[in-house]
Amino acid sequence: MTFEQLEDLFYQLKIQASPSGFHGFLCGRLSCGTVQMDDLINSSSAWLGLEEEAAEGAFGTLESFYESTLSDLQDISFLFKPLLPDDELPIAERLISVGDWCSNYLSGLGEGMGAEFEVSEDSKEALQDIAAIGQISTDLDSDEEAAEAEDGEKDYLELVEYVRIAVQLIFSDLDPMEKAEPEPTIH
Repeated sequence: MTFEQLEDLFYQLKIQASPSGFHGFLCGRLSCGTVQMDDLINSSSAWLGLEEEAAEGAFGTLESFYESTLSDLQDISFLFKPLLPDDELPIAERLISVGDWCSNYLSGLGEGMGAEFEVSEDSKEALQDIAAIGQISTDLDSDEEAAEAEDGEKDYLELVEYVRIAVQLIFSDLDPMEKAEPEPTIH
């Protein structure tokens, strides 16, 4: 599901939420290990402010979205990407979406983590960076923004790539399937 498709779904359901923020929340929650679909629907419905009837009506679409998001996170060829608006939007709006994605990713992690929340030093640093990105500000005047547009695009792409890699690192640290010891092989 694309950013625009999720935005359309939110419009149909009369949800006043950011598609990027929701995807960030979902990725954070899924990074904490296995979660039952009903539990995920309930926590997502609460996050979105969905009434029970609307949640039931959107169940199939949301279930498909959850499964594809989890599949992207688990993919060994690192296909995962944060769900962000297209490049046609001004960079300031896209940066706000990255910040929204990151802050809600941490919210999802917070909801899903248990007492055994342990990550590597690299993941701790990535979490701190994601928290800082979640506080992103776009206080640029239009002249300054125009002068730095090309550099801004490059910086934006690098920021999104960093978030993508950081989330995959954290996911691999927290995913119980990644931590499982491979069974010895007999030759």
